[in-house]
Amino acid sequence: MSSKIFYERVYKFNDDYDLVSETLFELGFSNFYTLENDEGVFLILVSDKPKKIIEIEQKLPFNIEFVEQRETSSEEWVKNIISKPFEFIDGVYIDPDHHDIDADIVIKIIPGLAFGTGLHATTKLAGEMLKKYLKPGMKVLDLGCGSGILSILAKKLGASKVVGVDNDKIAVEVANENIELNKISDVEIKESDLLKNVKGKFDLIVSNIIAEILIEALKKMPEYLEDGGIVILSGIIDSKLDLFKNLNIIEHRRSGEWNSLVIKF
Repeated sequence: MSSKIFYERVYKFNDDYDLVSETLFELGFSNFYTLENDEGVFLILVSDKPKKIIEIEQKLPFNIEFVEQRETSSEEWVKNIISKPFEFIDGVYIDPDHHDIDADIVIKIIPGLAFGTGLHATTKLAGEMLKKYLKPGMKVLDLGCGSGILSILAKKLGASKVVGVDNDKIAVEVANENIELNKISDVEIKESDLLKNVKGKFDLIVSNIIAEILIEALKKMPEYLEDGGIVILSGIIDSKLDLFKNLNIIEHRRSGEWNSLVIKF
C-alpha cells in the first residue's frame, strides 16, 4: 500500500501526558504522539489537513508553544512505542511483532501510537463487551474503527462479516494494514463520515468515539440494525454519561472515568 503525505504541527509543552491524551481524545483527535529530547518535550499533531490541526490547537486548555509544521508519511509517523505483547482483555493479546504467544486470540498490529494500540481504557471496555455479546455468525459494524483492533477482534471472535469505518484517512490506511497483517477475510475497512457510506444491516454495532458523536450517530443506528441487534458504546467520560440516561441500557461498565454501555432499541 503506497504511503500518503500528512502534516505534523510540533509544539513544546510541559503538561502531563495523560492529561494531554485524555483532552485530545475528548476532542475526537487521536492522531498525535510525543517526543522527548535534550531540548524538551514536544507534542506532535498529525492530519492531512493543517487547518484541522489548528482548530484542535485553539481548543486545548493547556499551554503549548508552536515550533514548526512539517510534512510526513504514514510510515514515518507510526512510531515504535511498544515492542512486547500485552494482554488486551482476558484471553486476548496484542502483538506488535512476531512473538510465539500461548493465548486464545492474538491480534497483530503495526507497532506504534497510530489510532490506539489497545492500551486505552475505552478500547479495553469495548473489547470486553464484544467478547461477551458477540455470537459466532454475527454481522458487525465497527463505527470509528481507528486502528482496526475491534474489527479484528470481532472477526476472531467468530463474526461472519465485519465492516469498519472511520472518517480519518490515516486510520483507514493503518487499519487496512493491520487487517492484512492478521491474514483475515470478510473484513472491510473504508472511509465514512459516521454512517454515511455504510450499507446493509448488522447484528451488532460497536463504537468507541466521544459522547457527543455517539449521540449523533445513535439517531440513525436503528436503521442499520437487524431485529434484536445490539449496540456497544464506549468512549463516554463520566461528565457526559447523563446524555445516555434515556436509552435502554442492558449493561454498564466503568474503568476509571470512562464508561461503556450496551443498549437495545
